[in-house]
Amino acid sequence: MNGEQHDSNEQPATDPWVPVTVSAEESEQHPQMLAAYEQTLTAAGYGEDQRERYIQQSGLDPEEAALVWDNEIVPAAEAADAIPEHPGYFDPVERATLDARDAAIDEFWKQHPEYDVWSNSPENQALFRQAMGYGDAKAREVLGDQAAEHLMSAPKATTADQDIEEDDIDL
Repeated sequence: MNGEQHDSNEQPATDPWVPVTVSAEESEQHPQMLAAYEQTLTAAGYGEDQRERYIQQSGLDPEEAALVWDNEIVPAAEAADAIPEHPGYFDPVERATLDARDAAIDEFWKQHPEYDVWSNSPENQALFRQAMGYGDAKAREVLGDQAAEHLMSAPKATTADQDIEEDDIDL
């Protein structure tokens, strides 16, 4: 059609700012999934005891041996389907919070092409703080009370904090 090519497998763009609700069941299942994953690793010979044994017996520096285990041996076992893929370190609420923050921060940077990643100027520092604040605000807007506050760059301001800040302004 007019020389345009369309990918039939292309997914429609989703709005990253649609309010998100993570069910309590999803949040409760995550620790169980991690425990099941650890049991599977142990049963397949890739558990914590096997990791420690490898580190001790490898003949490598312990830090290097740990890196080899974590970044080569376990990923190779996952790729060979000897063990399942890791379910993720973040629970669904934390993942949703990080995803919302990342999308907002990306949006902020697109609106501010003047930001220079190599500069430590006061202007760049201010832009960086603004970007983090924007990401926090959007994540809180999208997730509401479910936002994982411990992953935010700044704690949520309480009404008392806002009152103090306004009272401290000299006019």
